[in-house]
Order: sequence, then structure tokens, then C-alpha cells
Amino acid sequence: MIPAQAPAWQAPAQRRASFGTVVGVELRKMTATVADKILVISAPILLVALSLLFLQGGLRDYTLDKQLLPVFLTIRLGAVLMNVVLVKLIAAEWHYRSAQPTLLAQPSRLRYVLAQATIAIGVWLVTSGLNLLMTFTYYRNQLDGYDTQFLLDARPGAMVATILLGGFCMTLLAVTIGWLIPNTAGSITAYVLLSLLFVFLQSGIDYAGWVDPAEPARQLAGIAKHGPVALATSLVVWIGLAGVAIWRAGTREAA
Repeated sequence: MIPAQAPAWQAPAQRRASFGTVVGVELRKMTATVADKILVISAPILLVALSLLFLQGGLRDYTLDKQLLPVFLTIRLGAVLMNVVLVKLIAAEWHYRSAQPTLLAQPSRLRYVLAQATIAIGVWLVTSGLNLLMTFTYYRNQLDGYDTQFLLDARPGAMVATILLGGFCMTLLAVTIGWLIPNTAGSITAYVLLSLLFVFLQSGIDYAGWVDPAEPARQLAGIAKHGPVALATSLVVWIGLAGVAIWRAGTREAA
């Protein structure tokens, strides 16, 4: 007996949503409400405003270490609101059960996680691009105003890589917390407190270097106070946590 063909109106439902469609859905979730739209618009504005505050420059910024301090402060805190938007997108999926319709439309958890990772990569590129722009234009002009040599362009490739890597590390921190803590308020609080804690701990003896997500960028820039062992420890901690977070996102109940 020949099985009956499905009605034409069922055909679209039987087709698996494309990866681009899944990414588009996640983008729409990011700007689903008026408050979300305000956050997304305000985030890059705040990044530029904080860059103007942190990248002041001065007569005392005559060494590479001193010039890199405000750059790393900008990397850590400049993109805090943009990363909060990212944390909110990921954690709210489980907090408000909005992951259910997405997983019903396409049950693949891997594609779902990859779509959120794609959004995170976009956030990282935007924040890092703005950081690069502000560092190599505004910060340079500020130091020129104090007749202080801008030392970051002595190795421009290394400095660009440092800012990109630092931004990636902070974005990784955000998505890891978002996947690990399925509660919007809890994950945002954890992300903000950890970002501030690492800034505070590195203002002294730099105990944070052993577990700092931005330690690879600090090692690349040459301002880390600890050696390769601290770098290895940081990589093990955050790659391990990111792996656990992805596993939890792939196995957590959406019901």
C-alpha cells in the first residue's frame, strides 16, 4: 500500500529551519522588548563613553605597562553593558522557558548553542572594533596632548591581537556564565561582580592572574605578573568551565 503524501500545508513544518533562520530568531529575541532595544542601542554608546573616561592619558604614561593599564580597564569594563545584553539573552532562555519554541522548531541543541555563539562572536567583533578605534585614535591624541610618546604602535600587530584576544576572553566569560546560571538576575550579577573583582584583585599583587579569563591577553601584551603556569591555569579553568557550560546548555531540560 502506497503511503499517502502529506498535505501541502504541512510541508513547511516538515522542513528543518536553516541555521541562518535560527540565528535570526536569536537576534530578534535580543531586541524583543522596548527595554531590550534600549539596552542594545545604549551598549555601544556606553562603551565609547567609558573609553573616553578610562583612556585619558597623562605625563606619567611613559612606559608600555602604564599605557596598557587603561586599555585593559576598557577591555574589562567598557563592554560590560553589551555583554550584559548577551548574558540576558542566554540566561533568559531558560529562566523564562523561551527556549521551548525554538527547540520545538528545531530540536538540535548543537545548532541552538552555535546560534547563540554566533551572536556572541558578533558582540565580540563590535566591542573589539570600538576598543581598537578608541585606543588608536582617541588615546593616541590624548597622549600627544601631553607630549607623551604613544608606545602601543611600536608593535601594532601584537597590540591589535591583544585587544582582540582580551575582548574575546571577556565575551567568553559572559557566555559561560549565561550558560551555567539559568537565571537572568543571577547570571548578570555574577558577570558584573566577577568583572569588577578581577579589576580589584589586579590592582595589587595580582592574585587574579591564576584564574583571570583575560590572562592570555595580558601574557600576550607582556604585562602579566605571573608566568606560563598562571596562563595554563587560567586556560584550564575557563576552557573547562566553557565546556561544562556548553554541556549543560545541551542537556538542560527546557520544559
